[in-house]
Amino acid sequence: MTFYRTVRNLLVLVCLLGSSGMLAAAEPISFKGGYTRAVMREGRETIMLTQGAMVSTGSIDFQAQSIELIGPNARYMVGTGSVTITDTENNIVITCTSISFDRETEQLLVDGWVEIQDLENEVIASGAYLSYNRSEGTMKLQIAAKLLRHTESGPMVCRADSIEYNRTTMRLALVGNTSIAWKGDTYQASATTVDLETDEIVMEGSIEGIVHG
Repeated sequence: MTFYRTVRNLLVLVCLLGSSGMLAAAEPISFKGGYTRAVMREGRETIMLTQGAMVSTGSIDFQAQSIELIGPNARYMVGTGSVTITDTENNIVITCTSISFDRETEQLLVDGWVEIQDLENEVIASGAYLSYNRSEGTMKLQIAAKLLRHTESGPMVCRADSIEYNRTTMRLALVGNTSIAWKGDTYQASATTVDLETDEIVMEGSIEGIVHG
């Protein structure tokens, strides 16, 4: 009886979702969780997934202890607890404790410690705040921001109060207490830009450095 009751409940949920149009977004979305609760009131549509939640939309997979899908067409996603985002299209993995994602604008926000692996560009980054515009390929890390890039001359380690990383142009903009350690040398400045394709470093403001001949 328990099995048939579970099947019946799932069928009811699917019918509710279909009638509300909640899954009719531009990108198909699928989800599962150990426990699921749905509220289908018009204008306040929500689905709460807990006990090991998983959501897939397009080329992005979300895993977290809990994920909430909010709004018509499940436009907004909020994940908390051991969050992992895998973007197979861009070959990016993001881990954090909480996250919010707008599926329409493809804007992803993390207010808390976050670690990023950009496997395509051999970049590892971290910070205490992340704003990532997936459609434009731009990331902004703030608070103890750090970005490590593999180069032919060894790892380039960039630190600053704020780091803007453009995956399309492969450029960095560092602002506030910037430092770059590369090839055994260290550079410090108020602001620094880095071309990750040519390894060109441009520093502005008060500049200090230690260069080994």
